[in-house]
Amino acid sequence: MSAHTGQRDGESRSLAVFDLDIAATRSGWLLTALCLAYALAALCLQPSRYLHLAQSYAQPFIFFLPTLLVAGLGLLALTLARHSPTRFMLDMLRQRWLGAAPVILLFFLGITAFTTFKIAIPEIVPFYADRMLAELDLGLHGADPWIWAHSVIPEPISAVIFIGYGYAWHVQWFGTLLFVAFWNNPAGRLRYLWTLALTTILCGTVLAMALSSAGPIFHDQFYGGDRFAALQDALAQNDYAAPVHTYASYLLTAYASGRPELGGGISAMPSMHVAFATLNAFFLSGFSRRWAVVGWSFAALILFGSVYTGWHYAVDGYLSILVVSVLWYLTGRFVLPQASRDTTVMGLPLPEPASQ
Repeated sequence: MSAHTGQRDGESRSLAVFDLDIAATRSGWLLTALCLAYALAALCLQPSRYLHLAQSYAQPFIFFLPTLLVAGLGLLALTLARHSPTRFMLDMLRQRWLGAAPVILLFFLGITAFTTFKIAIPEIVPFYADRMLAELDLGLHGADPWIWAHSVIPEPISAVIFIGYGYAWHVQWFGTLLFVAFWNNPAGRLRYLWTLALTTILCGTVLAMALSSAGPIFHDQFYGGDRFAALQDALAQNDYAAPVHTYASYLLTAYASGRPELGGGISAMPSMHVAFATLNAFFLSGFSRRWAVVGWSFAALILFGSVYTGWHYAVDGYLSILVVSVLWYLTGRFVLPQASRDTTVMGLPLPEPASQ
């Protein structure tokens, strides 16, 4: 085979993967349509807010995602191709960038829509569910869960919780999305992206609006009284909790001003931190037991941290776990088989599943 013919075959394979990614299959087309409809709904609901947020998110995407991508590809190259890591990284980018680009674009449109809806929640459905959720937490656990959480973790160790919940979670969220975008497994990629999209829409918008709530950390500001005054005192006395105070003030200021700020919006139920960590735990479990332990340990840390930091009631996380578990099962039942059949029809090799 000539070099020219080999190049043509390589380009054809790249285009085939690109076609599958953007919507050449029924499952991919429906996913693309769903994401675009979600973004269009947010744009129609709040056009100026959506466009402002899109501009605000553009800069972090332009700088943060490439940095994370280079770091991730670098670690992968040093693990799999120590003899020629630079060539490995360039080959990976050349082979997958056409397929990864639309995934990242849809994610950008989706996260902008998610924030647009999140900011609009109290305008459409004023906060009402906090008292109910607080009492449900109390009834299920016999005491407010944050009290137990603070009693079992000494302050020095709490630094791990604040770092994990505030920083590591973002790295895992964006890092996993980038991995999936460049992952050479079309069927597995579609299953993950379907679950991610449905989780964002159902948990982040539909249920968040139906169960409009502010969370323990904002309970007293919105409802009055001192129901969670002790929580505020506990956080105030913790030297590692400064990021929580800073971000809480940022959210309250944005809420009061009505400005569509980056990462803005107050919404507690369900917990999106727990939802995405649970999704990634399911995803990592498909590779090996070791990765399953890593994924579920991190998900447990995020669930615990959501209560410890005061952002969420424990039941916020429980509902997230339940919804994501159902969605992961359903996408495995319906999306994965269809995507696998479409992959076979298009003549693309489906990677062998990792041994458990």
